[in-house]
Amino acid sequence: MGYRTTKSKIKVGSNRNKSLNSGDASYIEFYYHFFRNILLVSVPLLVLSALILGFSISHSSATTSGSDSLSISILSACTLDSIIESNHTATVNAGTYTSDIGSTRINAYCNDNNGYSIYAIGSSNNVDGNTDLVNANIGGNYNIHTGVYDENNSNSLTASSWSMKLTAGSGSGIDTNTGSSIPLTPPTIMNDYNNYNVIPSNYTLVASRTSGTNMTIDTDVTGSYFTTTYDVYASSVQPAGSYEGKVKYVMVHPNSNSKNTIPDINAAFAAAGKQKIYQDENDSYYAMQDMNSNICDSITRTGEITATQLVDTRDHKLYWVAKLDDGKCWMTSNLDLDIGNTNMPLNSNTTDISTNPEVYANTGIYSDYTVSGGVYTWDPVSTAVTSGRTISGTGVTGWSNSTTAPYSAEGGDAYYYTSNTTSADTRYNSLKTCKDAGHTEAECKHYFAGNYYNWTAAIASNNSTNISTNDSRVPNSICPKGWRLPNASQTDNEYNEFGRMFFNASITAKVSNGNDSVGYKDGGFNKIRSSPYYFVRSGVISVSSLVNPGILGYYWSSTANSSSSTYGLRFDSGSLRPAYGVIGQDGWSVRCIARSL
Repeated sequence: MGYRTTKSKIKVGSNRNKSLNSGDASYIEFYYHFFRNILLVSVPLLVLSALILGFSISHSSATTSGSDSLSISILSACTLDSIIESNHTATVNAGTYTSDIGSTRINAYCNDNNGYSIYAIGSSNNVDGNTDLVNANIGGNYNIHTGVYDENNSNSLTASSWSMKLTAGSGSGIDTNTGSSIPLTPPTIMNDYNNYNVIPSNYTLVASRTSGTNMTIDTDVTGSYFTTTYDVYASSVQPAGSYEGKVKYVMVHPNSNSKNTIPDINAAFAAAGKQKIYQDENDSYYAMQDMNSNICDSITRTGEITATQLVDTRDHKLYWVAKLDDGKCWMTSNLDLDIGNTNMPLNSNTTDISTNPEVYANTGIYSDYTVSGGVYTWDPVSTAVTSGRTISGTGVTGWSNSTTAPYSAEGGDAYYYTSNTTSADTRYNSLKTCKDAGHTEAECKHYFAGNYYNWTAAIASNNSTNISTNDSRVPNSICPKGWRLPNASQTDNEYNEFGRMFFNASITAKVSNGNDSVGYKDGGFNKIRSSPYYFVRSGVISVSSLVNPGILGYYWSSTANSSSSTYGLRFDSGSLRPAYGVIGQDGWSVRCIARSL
């Protein structure tokens, strides 16, 4: 059945004041409101064309002829506009489920055959990542969270929820001038949004049109579109009132002349063709092990807006990651890998272990690796398993002094929630107690202590004593594949990645100063423990004791100082040492940085 758009259709936001062409690195954003009368504010793009006229000069005579030449260059461009087919408003009764709430037709068009990708993110109260329906009058405790309604699942009926669905266009358009049929080329709906799915808390690919097929457009008919609609379940105890939510869409136009503009890590994974491989009761996740330098480099923003959770395929634990102001992608929560778990393979397919034979020939320290089919496997010595001693009052299992053997210690369910003071951070012994204190789950998980590792374990070795070259950067680590330990140096700022990250974040005024404190800038101590960095003062295990939890933070680097010491980050309320020299026997925290090679 043909679909004819007419002049009576309402096009909202007709100011075409943004452009996306092959020469710039921008993207299109537009919003629409849920449960509002004015539902859609669209910022479509103006299709720009450029005519370049070139005229050759010739001299006319009786024996010569003149010529003119015309050269035309038309820039690639994209447009978005929208047609409200029915308003996204509804009146619902408590204890009922309502679906197909409203419909907006979203037209997307590019005048080349390079395709496009469309990402979505919840943006209630103008906060990207907020996926709630908000009642401004009764407080956040009564917001309606996003979720997928399932009448056969009792857990789905205990709390209110809302979700969204996209439907690809179909049929053909009609050329209003000739009356002939115009074929439509709608995008493919991605990541299960052809069914009702949760409002994404990070930029998530929801529709994509592949390259290779030309699209057709005239003044009234767009060659590519999809429609949006919503559902809501109002539980029997949901307070009466008006609720509002917002979804933001971003259109990314691939082209051959410039790098794609991609807003966050989730969007970069989707654009790279990666698949989400793990799902829990809340969401599905991309793998830490699928990170690569192209993915991180393609992200055009930095800070909390880029943050997402990725899953470590070795034990299915989740970690927050973000692209920070130094242009690097970092873990922003502490590693919690138990290296004594014999059911978990620690090899070059899952772990930051090199497959380059020259690495092992040059260092001479990895005699405990086995090779089979080009896969390098690390089998930690038996002493890698925690010793079983429990430190009184902390629930932490620790070890005796050892520089050689790899050890890791479980820190227990400890969350050192930071505050904007210089006092010790508050320790919560479970996620529940942290949340009950009024903190969000995301905040608590950022401040999770994780595991403590001696340096031998941190570099995925069974013997670290043979590393004797100053500022030697060890190639392997306990980090997931695609990630590594940060470099540190007291003499070369280029290789002091902790220091450069803090300097670019305006936490410090300089990068390093040997083993001394570089000093905080105004507010720097609060900033290092806040969004998007979330460094935790989780303390250190020394001689089987947990020392200074909530007061001092310690993080390993990949850089050795000598056969008896290495470098790491140490900070407290009064000092920050990004290249702190210390013997590697103590148990420190680990944060990983995405590999750039």
